[in-house]
Amino acid sequence: MAADKRRTRRIGGACVNRLLPSGRGRDPVASMLLAVSTFLAEAGLFAHNDLANLEEDKINRPDAPLVTGAVGIDTARVVAYGSLASGAAAAALLGPAPLAIYALAAALGVWYNARLKRVPVVGNFVVAFLTSMTYIYGMAAAGGASVVLILLFLSSLVANLGRELVKVAMDYEGDMRAGVRTLAVIVGPQKAAALGAAVTLASVVFGLALTYAAFSQGLLFLALGAAATSLSLIYLSLIALRGRWKKYRDGTLAAFGVTLLALITEAVWRLF
Repeated sequence: MAADKRRTRRIGGACVNRLLPSGRGRDPVASMLLAVSTFLAEAGLFAHNDLANLEEDKINRPDAPLVTGAVGIDTARVVAYGSLASGAAAAALLGPAPLAIYALAAALGVWYNARLKRVPVVGNFVVAFLTSMTYIYGMAAAGGASVVLILLFLSSLVANLGRELVKVAMDYEGDMRAGVRTLAVIVGPQKAAALGAAVTLASVVFGLALTYAAFSQGLLFLALGAAATSLSLIYLSLIALRGRWKKYRDGTLAAFGVTLLALITEAVWRLF
């Protein structure tokens, strides 16, 4: 699941760069730097997360590379901080605004790994924000913005927050054993999942607004994708309330994929 989200961030940012006709929106070098810097940020944060979780992984993931010694701690540090620094260098070539957004995302990711993941709700919000921030990063790299892409960011942010809250309900038993205080541990998994379902349902407001805005601007593929995702999220919110959390988790990932596919199709279509 984490790998799917990382691919989504790389592809989404590059497609945003193509959807903006002004400025650098059609510059292949900018698209390449955007994808490379995003990949390096993800690689760096992934390695940093393994370093931050080393003590917990000794209990929960005894076969993890750092735990078994297959990868040394010094090597992991080089990968983590080297990747983040290299990504920053690529972002700097895109301009001050993309570099500032990259730095913010990297700092938030490091802070999340070290501290925020243990803060109920705040940690979930940071994950959702970082997942959706690729659209803002793409707009900054392209040197433009649009109502459609801002709505895409907002709908992604709220929907991913809802999904994260349902996921903590699914992880309730493991988190209890590990002594991790999540929203589900504090209020119970049923209430946490119900809140996640409600937040997911709220994201449909932005999704429908995105559908209208995309249709109004002639982005028909994106409009159809956003509409399909919105309808799917309504259904998935209802089944989450009925306790079918695994189906919700898998279904939301597929629903997000529909919008991503529509975004890719729209970007490719605009090349011709």
